[in-house]
Amino acid sequence: MKKVLSETQLRRLDDAPVKSAGIVRRAYRGSASPRVAIKAFCLQCVGYLREDVKNCSADGCALHAYRPYQEGEDDEGEDDGAHTAG
Repeated sequence: MKKVLSETQLRRLDDAPVKSAGIVRRAYRGSASPRVAIKAFCLQCVGYLREDVKNCSADGCALHAYRPYQEGEDDEGEDDGAHTAG
């Protein structure tokens, strides 16, 4: 059984770019891995701009050290859930 999303979550999904909507949806439903959930959080935090996640200066954030797209991280081929439906 899929988790029913709140109105706030549905509005945020509507605002998310297609490429990011899949991972955000999985995070909301609790079906994302911790790594993917952190990616969804970081992308939402900076307005879905990967370069801004990479260059994030919010070192007071508890997830800062775990953020995706850092120097030296190979993100090629990683499933970001963009193709995931419903």
